[in-house]
Amino acid sequence: MTEEVPSMDTAPSVGDVREYWNRNPLLSHELASPGSPAFFASLDTAKREDSDRFAMDYWEFGQWAGQRVLDIGCGPGWLTVQYARGGAQVDSVDLTPRAVELAQAHLALHGQSATVREGNAEELPFPDDQFDLVAASGVLHHTPDTQATFREAFRVTKPGGQGKITLYRKGILHHPAVFAMTRIAMRLFGVKHPGADLGKNSSDVDDFIRRYDGDGNPVGIGKTDADWAADLAAAGWVVQGHEVHFFPRRFLPCARLIPVWLHEFLDTRLGTMVYFRLRKPIISGK
Repeated sequence: MTEEVPSMDTAPSVGDVREYWNRNPLLSHELASPGSPAFFASLDTAKREDSDRFAMDYWEFGQWAGQRVLDIGCGPGWLTVQYARGGAQVDSVDLTPRAVELAQAHLALHGQSATVREGNAEELPFPDDQFDLVAASGVLHHTPDTQATFREAFRVTKPGGQGKITLYRKGILHHPAVFAMTRIAMRLFGVKHPGADLGKNSSDVDDFIRRYDGDGNPVGIGKTDADWAADLAAAGWVVQGHEVHFFPRRFLPCARLIPVWLHEFLDTRLGTMVYFRLRKPIISGK
């Protein structure tokens, strides 16, 4: 049974987002028993062997030992655990109490420690200039005021510190001239996405992107790489570069028959997310 999105008579609120994600933690549409060791093992496999398979170097998990790292929108805590394993001093925030519980359970399972708390990415509960690295993996596009989250992430980063922010992108598959064929191909080839029938139910490109995380997901924003880069720069960030990733093969027919070279080609050319490398200037505007 699919959930219906809140009425569009009024714009979705942070409260709507909190309610949805508290009921539907990350990957709970496809993985059973959230919070169990089997769930966390499947989450790790999905990340390492599929969605982030070609982005592991981007995250630099082993490069932050002894430094302060903030994981915004930590969900079940996959990034949190990886940075803690690498020796970083990790703080993590998530909008929902369920995610905080899951992240804490994930840390305990692996014998790692971090400070995990509830927090709104639009109003982070930290003073200015606290963190050497601020990371947000596929989360800031789920809040009504994404620009506020970019400013907040910038605010709590130390001068000279770095940001790693990944966001839903509008690429060639979302171009108006191609999108109709994208939907048809998904239906013809039986592409399945847990929690949503993207090929059937999406009314337009923006609705298609919103439904990535379930038919009832209230907010899911996608923009072109250039538009996101402009938004990040407007918040003060220096955009040092970006990569394209996130083309999960597990949703494709005969997924295991897709060779690594083809998966890498699809991931780095047609990926549905853009991974930004950011820096906070030591002197404002420099």
